[in-house]
Amino acid sequence: MGGAIVKDPFQEAIRARLETVSSSDGHLTVPVKPEEIAEQFGLAVVRTPLENNVGGFILKKHGEAVRIYVNSNDSQERQRFTLAHEIGHYWLHRDDGGEFGYVEYRGELSTRGTDPVERWANSFAAELIMPARYIRMAWAGGGSLDGIQERLGVSDAAFGHRLVNLGLIGR
Repeated sequence: MGGAIVKDPFQEAIRARLETVSSSDGHLTVPVKPEEIAEQFGLAVVRTPLENNVGGFILKKHGEAVRIYVNSNDSQERQRFTLAHEIGHYWLHRDDGGEFGYVEYRGELSTRGTDPVERWANSFAAELIMPARYIRMAWAGGGSLDGIQERLGVSDAAFGHRLVNLGLIGR
């Protein structure tokens, strides 16, 4: 995708949740299940062993269902984030009409977060499965970090990044 990305990933993740897993009154239950979101969007999710440096990928070919592949060798928490990340790629390009594919590689470059599309998908995934509203309410209500993280079903790394990005803890 060329040019700047103008869609706000946080607002787009909220819209995706509202269209799929939030109740009619907007109540949010956790953990958010990216599998249900993928299913409601008609995305096929394939869990299969992949190379160690690949968390997952999404593939849209003309005339075929969109497929998301998730590395089954990863922890359940990592698989949830990867699936949410790939749903982010789908959400960003769902109206484009063309073919696309993205691979989530692990390594130095992905850790630095220099690719704007990958950063967008990471931000989308973080808001999708670790809603800021929920974290802030649980935090303000005296919830323990371990308890909040456990209810969200996310890894230490993902939760730590989210807390930093929300300004709740320092780097």
